[in-house]
Amino acid sequence: MEKLDSNNPVPLYHQLKNILLQKIVDKVWRPEELIPTEKELIEQYGVSRTTVREAITELVNEGFLVKKQGKGTTVTSHHMEARLSRLSGLAEEIMEQGLVPSAKLISAEFKKDRFYELSQLQLPDGAVVYIIERVRFANGEPIAYEITCWPERIGKLLELEDLNTAHFYKVLEEKHNISLKGADETIHAINSMTYEAGLLGVSPGAALLEMRRVSYDKNGEPIEYTRTKYRSDRYAYKIHLER
Repeated sequence: MEKLDSNNPVPLYHQLKNILLQKIVDKVWRPEELIPTEKELIEQYGVSRTTVREAITELVNEGFLVKKQGKGTTVTSHHMEARLSRLSGLAEEIMEQGLVPSAKLISAEFKKDRFYELSQLQLPDGAVVYIIERVRFANGEPIAYEITCWPERIGKLLELEDLNTAHFYKVLEEKHNISLKGADETIHAINSMTYEAGLLGVSPGAALLEMRRVSYDKNGEPIEYTRTKYRSDRYAYKIHLER
Protein backbone atom coordinates (compact mmCIF):
# COMPACT_ATOMS: atom_id res chain seq x y z
CA MET A 1 0.00 0.00 0.00
CA GLU A 2 1.23 3.50 -0.80
CA LYS A 3 2.37 5.43 2.27
CA LEU A 4 2.26 9.10 3.08
CA ASP A 5 5.49 10.78 4.15
CA SER A 6 5.09 13.41 6.86
CA ASN A 7 8.68 14.57 6.19
CA ASN A 8 7.88 15.30 2.56
CA PRO A 9 7.45 19.04 1.84
CA VAL A 10 4.39 18.17 -0.26
CA PRO A 11 1.30 18.56 1.98
CA LEU A 12 -0.27 15.32 3.18
CA TYR A 13 -3.60 16.07 1.53
CA HIS A 14 -1.83 16.51 -1.82
CA GLN A 15 0.08 13.25 -1.39
CA LEU A 16 -3.19 11.50 -0.63
CA LYS A 17 -4.89 13.17 -3.58
CA ASN A 18 -2.19 11.84 -5.94
CA ILE A 19 -2.57 8.32 -4.55
CA LEU A 20 -6.35 8.40 -5.00
CA LEU A 21 -6.03 9.91 -8.47
CA GLN A 22 -3.71 7.09 -9.52
CA LYS A 23 -6.36 4.58 -8.48
CA ILE A 24 -8.81 6.33 -10.81
CA VAL A 25 -6.33 6.51 -13.70
CA ASP A 26 -5.36 2.85 -13.27
CA LYS A 27 -9.07 1.92 -13.05
CA VAL A 28 -8.64 0.34 -9.63
CA TRP A 29 -11.70 2.45 -8.94
CA ARG A 30 -13.94 2.30 -12.00
CA PRO A 31 -16.47 4.84 -13.33
CA GLU A 32 -19.65 5.11 -11.23
CA GLU A 33 -18.05 3.01 -8.47
CA LEU A 34 -18.22 4.15 -4.85
CA ILE A 35 -14.84 4.92 -3.36
CA PRO A 36 -14.04 4.06 0.28
CA THR A 37 -15.71 6.19 2.94
CA GLU A 38 -13.91 8.96 4.81
CA LYS A 39 -13.60 6.68 7.82
CA GLU A 40 -12.08 3.89 5.73
CA LEU A 41 -9.55 6.25 4.12
CA ILE A 42 -8.61 7.68 7.52
CA GLU A 43 -7.93 4.19 8.85
CA GLN A 44 -6.17 3.02 5.68
CA TYR A 45 -3.74 5.95 5.41
CA GLY A 46 -3.51 7.05 9.04
CA VAL A 47 -4.43 10.67 8.38
CA SER A 48 -6.93 13.14 9.79
CA ARG A 49 -10.46 13.69 8.55
CA THR A 50 -9.41 17.16 7.36
CA THR A 51 -6.65 15.68 5.18
CA VAL A 52 -9.06 13.20 3.60
CA ARG A 53 -11.68 15.87 2.96
CA GLU A 54 -9.17 18.24 1.34
CA ALA A 55 -7.94 15.49 -0.99
CA ILE A 56 -11.48 14.45 -1.94
CA THR A 57 -12.59 18.06 -2.45
CA GLU A 58 -9.76 18.72 -4.92
CA LEU A 59 -10.64 15.61 -6.93
CA VAL A 60 -14.30 16.65 -6.97
CA ASN A 61 -13.39 20.18 -8.12
CA GLU A 62 -11.20 18.74 -10.89
CA GLY A 63 -14.01 16.49 -12.11
CA PHE A 64 -12.60 13.09 -11.17
CA LEU A 65 -15.05 12.39 -8.34
CA VAL A 66 -18.65 13.36 -7.67
CA LYS A 67 -20.50 13.45 -4.36
CA LYS A 68 -24.00 11.96 -4.48
CA GLN A 69 -26.47 12.85 -1.76
CA GLY A 70 -27.26 9.86 0.41
CA LYS A 71 -24.96 7.53 -1.54
CA GLY A 72 -21.38 8.64 -1.06
CA THR A 73 -18.59 9.65 -3.44
CA THR A 74 -18.21 7.97 -6.83
CA VAL A 75 -15.76 8.08 -9.70
CA THR A 76 -16.91 10.34 -12.51
CA SER A 77 -18.38 8.31 -15.35
CA HIS A 78 -16.33 9.72 -18.23
CA HIS A 79 -13.48 12.21 -18.35
CA MET A 80 -12.30 12.77 -21.91
CA GLU A 81 -8.95 14.15 -23.01
CA ALA A 82 -8.51 15.70 -26.45
CA ARG A 83 -5.05 16.05 -27.94
CA LEU A 84 -4.17 19.38 -29.52
CA SER A 85 -2.09 17.84 -32.27
CA ARG A 86 -4.46 17.19 -35.18
CA LEU A 87 -7.77 18.32 -36.63
CA SER A 88 -10.66 16.03 -35.77
CA GLY A 89 -14.36 16.22 -35.05
CA LEU A 90 -15.83 15.62 -31.62
CA ALA A 91 -17.44 12.35 -32.73
CA GLU A 92 -13.99 11.07 -33.75
CA GLU A 93 -12.53 12.10 -30.39
CA ILE A 94 -15.30 10.33 -28.51
CA MET A 95 -14.91 7.10 -30.49
CA GLU A 96 -11.13 7.14 -30.05
CA GLN A 97 -11.71 6.87 -26.31
CA GLY A 98 -13.97 3.86 -26.65
CA LEU A 99 -17.20 5.76 -26.12
CA VAL A 100 -20.32 6.05 -28.28
CA PRO A 101 -21.04 9.52 -29.73
CA SER A 102 -24.52 10.91 -30.30
CA ALA A 103 -26.16 14.29 -30.72
CA LYS A 104 -29.45 16.07 -30.15
CA LEU A 105 -30.41 18.72 -32.69
CA ILE A 106 -31.72 21.94 -31.15
CA SER A 107 -32.06 24.02 -34.32
CA ALA A 108 -30.75 24.36 -37.87
CA GLU A 109 -31.52 27.33 -40.09
CA PHE A 110 -30.15 29.71 -42.70
CA LYS A 111 -29.58 33.20 -41.32
CA LYS A 112 -28.51 36.66 -42.42
CA ASP A 113 -26.96 39.50 -40.46
CA ARG A 114 -24.63 37.32 -38.40
CA PHE A 115 -21.82 39.82 -38.67
CA TYR A 116 -19.27 38.15 -36.39
CA GLU A 117 -19.72 34.77 -38.05
CA LEU A 118 -19.40 36.39 -41.48
CA SER A 119 -16.11 37.97 -40.44
CA GLN A 120 -14.76 34.61 -39.23
CA LEU A 121 -15.74 32.95 -42.51
CA GLN A 122 -14.47 35.91 -44.56
CA LEU A 123 -17.87 36.35 -46.20
CA PRO A 124 -19.32 39.68 -47.42
CA ASP A 125 -22.02 41.59 -45.58
CA GLY A 126 -25.46 40.21 -46.42
CA ALA A 127 -24.21 36.68 -47.05
CA VAL A 128 -26.28 33.78 -45.75
CA VAL A 129 -24.88 31.24 -43.30
CA TYR A 130 -26.24 27.92 -42.05
CA ILE A 131 -26.20 27.61 -38.27
CA ILE A 132 -26.60 24.27 -36.51
CA GLU A 133 -27.13 24.08 -32.76
CA ARG A 134 -26.65 20.70 -31.06
CA VAL A 135 -25.93 19.02 -27.75
CA ARG A 136 -23.21 16.37 -27.98
CA PHE A 137 -23.16 13.18 -25.92
CA ALA A 138 -20.68 10.45 -24.98
CA ASN A 139 -22.34 7.18 -23.95
CA GLY A 140 -25.59 9.08 -23.54
CA GLU A 141 -24.15 11.71 -21.21
CA PRO A 142 -24.13 15.38 -22.32
CA ILE A 143 -20.59 16.73 -22.61
CA ALA A 144 -20.82 19.71 -24.98
CA TYR A 145 -23.10 22.39 -26.40
CA GLU A 146 -22.11 23.17 -29.98
CA ILE A 147 -22.99 25.88 -32.50
CA THR A 148 -21.52 25.39 -35.98
CA CYS A 149 -21.72 27.98 -38.74
CA TRP A 150 -21.21 27.21 -42.43
CA PRO A 151 -21.29 29.18 -45.69
CA GLU A 152 -24.59 28.80 -47.53
CA ARG A 153 -23.14 26.45 -50.15
CA ILE A 154 -21.97 24.03 -47.44
CA GLY A 155 -25.20 24.43 -45.52
CA LYS A 156 -27.22 23.27 -48.53
CA LEU A 157 -25.24 20.02 -48.47
CA LEU A 158 -25.56 19.48 -44.74
CA GLU A 159 -29.29 20.24 -44.50
CA LEU A 160 -29.94 17.05 -46.48
CA GLU A 161 -28.40 14.97 -43.68
CA ASP A 162 -29.85 13.70 -40.41
CA LEU A 163 -28.25 16.30 -38.17
CA ASN A 164 -28.80 14.19 -35.07
CA THR A 165 -26.36 11.59 -36.36
CA ALA A 166 -24.24 13.27 -39.06
CA HIS A 167 -20.48 13.55 -38.62
CA PHE A 168 -19.96 16.75 -40.57
CA TYR A 169 -16.32 16.29 -41.54
CA LYS A 170 -16.96 12.73 -42.70
CA VAL A 171 -19.99 13.81 -44.77
CA LEU A 172 -18.06 16.59 -46.49
CA GLU A 173 -15.00 14.47 -47.20
CA GLU A 174 -16.66 11.23 -48.28
CA LYS A 175 -19.79 12.50 -50.04
CA HIS A 176 -18.70 15.82 -51.47
CA ASN A 177 -14.90 15.62 -51.74
CA ILE A 178 -14.49 18.68 -49.53
CA SER A 179 -11.36 18.07 -47.50
CA LEU A 180 -10.24 20.02 -44.47
CA LYS A 181 -6.66 21.21 -44.48
CA GLY A 182 -6.38 22.75 -41.03
CA ALA A 183 -7.93 25.01 -38.43
CA ASP A 184 -7.23 27.86 -36.05
CA GLU A 185 -8.50 27.21 -32.54
CA THR A 186 -8.71 29.17 -29.32
CA ILE A 187 -9.77 27.91 -25.89
CA HIS A 188 -11.28 29.97 -23.08
CA ALA A 189 -12.47 29.28 -19.54
CA ILE A 190 -16.05 30.53 -19.12
CA ASN A 191 -19.04 30.17 -16.82
CA SER A 192 -22.24 28.59 -18.11
CA MET A 193 -25.36 30.64 -18.77
CA THR A 194 -28.73 29.33 -17.61
CA TYR A 195 -29.74 28.10 -21.09
CA GLU A 196 -26.68 25.99 -21.82
CA ALA A 197 -26.45 24.83 -18.21
CA GLY A 198 -29.90 23.27 -18.61
CA LEU A 199 -28.83 21.49 -21.79
CA LEU A 200 -25.64 20.14 -20.22
CA GLY A 201 -27.10 19.15 -16.87
CA VAL A 202 -24.91 21.49 -14.81
CA SER A 203 -25.65 24.38 -12.48
CA PRO A 204 -25.80 27.92 -13.93
CA GLY A 205 -22.38 29.47 -13.54
CA ALA A 206 -20.59 26.10 -13.68
CA ALA A 207 -17.13 26.15 -15.24
CA LEU A 208 -16.99 25.31 -18.95
CA LEU A 209 -14.28 25.20 -21.60
CA GLU A 210 -15.20 27.13 -24.72
CA MET A 211 -13.45 26.19 -27.95
CA ARG A 212 -13.69 28.49 -30.98
CA ARG A 213 -12.52 27.03 -34.26
CA VAL A 214 -12.22 28.26 -37.84
CA SER A 215 -11.58 25.37 -40.25
CA TYR A 216 -10.14 25.71 -43.75
CA ASP A 217 -10.50 23.61 -46.88
CA LYS A 218 -7.58 22.44 -49.02
CA ASN A 219 -7.59 25.79 -50.84
CA GLY A 220 -7.21 27.69 -47.60
CA GLU A 221 -10.78 29.02 -47.63
CA PRO A 222 -12.62 29.13 -44.28
CA ILE A 223 -15.65 26.84 -44.41
CA GLU A 224 -16.58 26.35 -40.75
CA TYR A 225 -16.81 28.49 -37.64
CA THR A 226 -17.68 26.57 -34.49
CA ARG A 227 -18.18 27.45 -30.84
CA THR A 228 -18.26 24.42 -28.57
CA LYS A 229 -18.80 24.69 -24.83
CA TYR A 230 -17.54 21.63 -22.95
CA ARG A 231 -18.30 20.49 -19.43
CA SER A 232 -15.01 20.95 -17.64
CA ASP A 233 -15.75 17.98 -15.39
CA ARG A 234 -16.00 15.72 -18.43
CA TYR A 235 -13.53 17.14 -20.92
CA ALA A 236 -9.92 18.35 -20.93
CA TYR A 237 -7.32 19.30 -23.51
CA LYS A 238 -3.91 17.62 -23.53
CA ILE A 239 -0.83 18.74 -25.41
CA HIS A 240 2.66 17.22 -25.63
CA LEU A 241 5.55 19.67 -25.51
CA GLU A 242 9.21 19.10 -26.24
CA ARG A 243 12.31 21.19 -25.89
